[in-house]
Amino acid sequence: MNIEAIESFILLAKNKNFTKTAEIQYVVQSTISNRINELEKYVGKELFYRSNRNVELTDAGKAFLPYAKRILVLKKDGIIKARSTGKYQDRLAIGVVDSIYKGALSSVIKEYFNKFSNIAVKLKVNDSEEIIRLLGDEILDVGFIYTNPKLSKFKVIDFYEDEIILVTSHKNKGDIKKVITSSEFLEVPLLYADLGSEFFKWLSEAVGDSPLLKLSVDRISYVVDFVKDGFGYAFVTKSSVEKELLERDLIQINLKDLKPPSKKVYMVINESKINSLAIRNWVDMLEGRLK
Repeated sequence: MNIEAIESFILLAKNKNFTKTAEIQYVVQSTISNRINELEKYVGKELFYRSNRNVELTDAGKAFLPYAKRILVLKKDGIIKARSTGKYQDRLAIGVVDSIYKGALSSVIKEYFNKFSNIAVKLKVNDSEEIIRLLGDEILDVGFIYTNPKLSKFKVIDFYEDEIILVTSHKNKGDIKKVITSSEFLEVPLLYADLGSEFFKWLSEAVGDSPLLKLSVDRISYVVDFVKDGFGYAFVTKSSVEKELLERDLIQINLKDLKPPSKKVYMVINESKINSLAIRNWVDMLEGRLK
């Protein structure tokens, strides 16, 4: 099983077209066909249903796809790590959710970066579930997430608890009240950033089983951009918008009879990496800040 075949498989699964996949990889179509045939022989299952125009993943192909993607991630990570040897004593691979990075971790990582010039740093921003997977694959050394994985191969530490607040902008049309009731809240254009299942459950109970969302995105930084331009209101973690609140780009709106749940942030360390130089330096630097 070669890497080129894996790359072609992932592209074909996305494009569902041999010709387009061949064009993207700058090869002839027969090369893509040969790579897929070889991969199917190696796996022992057909990975695609083929028709005259397009292809679709079989059940075996759907099952294999996430593992194929992880193989490419491992390949890239291995190359980066190999190239960093010699110049640096060790490398710290950090996974972090976007809003946690912006809220509390950006300054911490920069402090580490400056303090330990002999340690290379890799930063991967993703959702909690993907960071847990990458920690399990030992691609990441430490992760900052909203989910407690509760697995024995991880050391989990309560890092901090973040408040969820409702914000809007002075550019928003209409009368802006600093305090609104639940009935008034139902009338505002709500922009939604994914804050996890617990928060969505609370929101559904507060406004109905199917809350009407004017915009839905997976990262807080994206929804903040819309709110700042006056498109509506949004729930965000307070630490991620402290600068915007201070500079009056955003206004915090208090809810008179509703209270959103807070977001607990966990620091998750891969137990297999806990004695590495990079992790020891990280933990020592954070000593006194951890609960």
